[in-house]
Amino acid sequence: MIKVFKWWWAWEYEKIEDWLEKMEAGGLRLVETSFRGVYFHLEKCTPTKARYCIDFQTKLTPDYMSIINDDGWKLYQIGMGWYILRKEYQEERPNLYTGFEGLIARNKFLLKLMCIATAIELLCFSNIIWDIYKFPSNSLIAATCIFGAFIIAFFTFSITSLAMQISKFSKRD
Repeated sequence: MIKVFKWWWAWEYEKIEDWLEKMEAGGLRLVETSFRGVYFHLEKCTPTKARYCIDFQTKLTPDYMSIINDDGWKLYQIGMGWYILRKEYQEERPNLYTGFEGLIARNKFLLKLMCIATAIELLCFSNIIWDIYKFPSNSLIAATCIFGAFIIAFFTFSITSLAMQISKFSKRD
């Protein structure tokens, strides 16, 4: 078995789907994931055409499980509501979603989570700045501002990426 580390963000799920499909076409099939989906455990196999889809579900309902099982998808759990689904095919590449409503709903949920995390981070950051203002130290001011700028830039990038995905799917639908 081969263990591969591959970092990815929620809005870049298509890159992981494509990568897993290329790996399987090259003779390496996904067995499981670990550490919240950044370590992929692959085993050698006969090169196969397989479609991989990454999905987010707050709860696996019996209806959802029935739909994916009836359609022939195999489910791999990543964690925290994230799942990888796999389905072999011969001719036409299958899609997990026939419409984009589910993808839009998923990305809106993730966008809400990122906005909440940003608000919490801004509160924490403003509290740190206030403490430094009250008890000044030149080295702490510079370090805090640099760290805070990176954190705020990350959250801004995350929110923008999710909003762009929602916009892209809304135009397709």
